Amino acid sequence: MSRMKTIRLLTIGNSFSENAITFLPQLAAADGAVRFEIHRASLGGCSLEKHANLADYTRHNPDYRPYRLTGDDASAANLQEALALQPWDFVTLQQASPKSWIRSTYEPFLGNLVREIRSAAPTAEILLHQTWAYRSDAGFLADKGISQRYMFDRIRENYDHFSAAYGLRLLRSGEAVQAARETPGHAFVWPDPRYDYTQPLPPALPDQTHSLIVGWRWSVNTTADGRPELTKDVIHLNREGCFLAGCVWFERMTGRSVRANTFLPDGLSSETADFLRGVAHTVSQKV
Repeated sequence: MSRMKTIRLLTIGNSFSENAITFLPQLAAADGAVRFEIHRASLGGCSLEKHANLADYTRHNPDYRPYRLTGDDASAANLQEALALQPWDFVTLQQASPKSWIRSTYEPFLGNLVREIRSAAPTAEILLHQTWAYRSDAGFLADKGISQRYMFDRIRENYDHFSAAYGLRLLRSGEAVQAARETPGHAFVWPDPRYDYTQPLPPALPDQTHSLIVGWRWSVNTTADGRPELTKDVIHLNREGCFLAGCVWFERMTGRSVRANTFLPDGLSSETADFLRGVAHTVSQKV
């Protein structure tokens, strides 16, 4: 019997990298040939600029440890400590989503982080995590006067540019999300003509079939009278989206196909999972 391979992964990111690794251990367990050891140098909403600035600060102030590598205080670390913790197989980098479509926001911070990683973790392969465009009903898009497709095209161009500039492979999560969105019969459609957005009544929600993003949900308004409040997350991946991104990461890091992987998140139909695995596999075959 062959020995199971351990893949050591460090993410330098934010909630988008958290989305992408949500189901990575389960995909590996179902595959049976690999396992992941994952640590996270992640902060909510953290940009390349902030990560680079933190690395510069902690180089001179090593007692400051902004990251919780495994989610608890016992794993507190700065970036220098995280990179030196073990011989990583992969270290990932990504831009914060609101800046991802603007090329001028990447440098010099991406270059500084690449040099930091190559110096402190020379055996690790650095992967760029290509993030996704916001859902088509995001107020951000309207405020900026852009479409979802425009945001995605700029994201793709930026990651392709820096992939070539630094000789880094891509984790094409954004491309997989966009490919799924644009597959006939799998588009998210809004607004739902049967839903009253002006006077919503819990627990009813708009039709969000094929969303891939969390979207509308009811939550408890703890700052007022405790009544249910309709809120919207048009940024982060839902269960289907996390599964799709996880499949992309799994294939890219292992070289193993997810087409026959048997892992199925709770509530995800076999038909939908098969479609998403197919999208991830196709996207992951790109150089």
